[in-house]
Amino acid sequence: MRIRALLPLLSFCLAMALPAQGELKAGPWQTAGKIPPGWVVHNTKNYHVQSQCGIDKAKRLGAHMEIMNAVYRSMFKPDKAGAKLQTIKLFQDEASYHAYGGPQGAAAYFSWTEREMVCYDTGKWSDEVKADGPTTGPETPLDRLKRRRSRFLDMLTMDLLGTAAHEGWHQYFDWYVGSKVDLPSWIDEGMGDYFYAAAPKRDAKGKKPSATLGLPNDGRLWVLQVAQRQGLMVPLERFVTMLQGDYYSNPDVCYAQGWAFCQFLLHAENGKYAKVIPNYVRLIKDDSNWRVVTEKAFKGLDLKVMDKEFHAYVQSLKPTVQDPMAEDDEPEPEAGAEPTPAPPAEGTPPAAGDGH
Repeated sequence: MRIRALLPLLSFCLAMALPAQGELKAGPWQTAGKIPPGWVVHNTKNYHVQSQCGIDKAKRLGAHMEIMNAVYRSMFKPDKAGAKLQTIKLFQDEASYHAYGGPQGAAAYFSWTEREMVCYDTGKWSDEVKADGPTTGPETPLDRLKRRRSRFLDMLTMDLLGTAAHEGWHQYFDWYVGSKVDLPSWIDEGMGDYFYAAAPKRDAKGKKPSATLGLPNDGRLWVLQVAQRQGLMVPLERFVTMLQGDYYSNPDVCYAQGWAFCQFLLHAENGKYAKVIPNYVRLIKDDSNWRVVTEKAFKGLDLKVMDKEFHAYVQSLKPTVQDPMAEDDEPEPEAGAEPTPAPPAEGTPPAAGDGH
């Protein structure tokens, strides 16, 4: 979620309703004297992490964002080196986050005016593996249903590292372009949700950390498959031209469709669409006229044919969390097992280049 002119008004309204956060300065805190009580600062190669949750969580967040920054750079190669560290604020809880100005319904946001990403500790971190609790005696259908419901409720809790990866994409794009540029929401928010689902790889000792891409975003997938059955998906010819206002008028369906469309372009149809997104971002960096860029990025591609392929792709996707009301004889995923990513076109999405 990008926060624009709405943020100052929202911050004022929330400040009137919630406990004050003191004099928390937006942006970087360069000297020890600028660090408020109860906060710590941790700097990585590309990020300036301000944490109200202690140094260990600041390091975990910083480490994940360095992995994601490498992913952003591999897909969207910059023509400049990073000079200033990107600021991230990590609040200890939701109330503190909202008191600072965090919007309702979002666990993180990026403010291009303040040049900072802001989030709070949701209690869910995707670098932790939580297995189901021990069972005693034969498992009953009720036990199984309770476990599925527990996993479903866990899915509804926003993952802190995922939300940071989503907003980190907005932050990277703002730095990458170097000026304020409108980006159609399917790629702006869709790529954010694509990166949300990236899972930290638990590599062997000595190997460089990385992330698994192309994993299903369960929450978006559940919504989209219901929308598909009800005929509520937006035709691609219209969808690729939607800016923030139209997108936000139907957020549940549009956010879900944006994630799936980006996943489809990067990973489906044996890679024939895999360069659309990297080329789109490269083009818009040099030409802020998004209508011209959209025409160039999809040149030679039949959106009506693509729409049919996209619908078939959505039908083929399987969530990692089953319907809690499904039949008891359906196979359960193994507790703690790594989800299976969508088959990539050529191992990983390509970096920006010419052509399709």
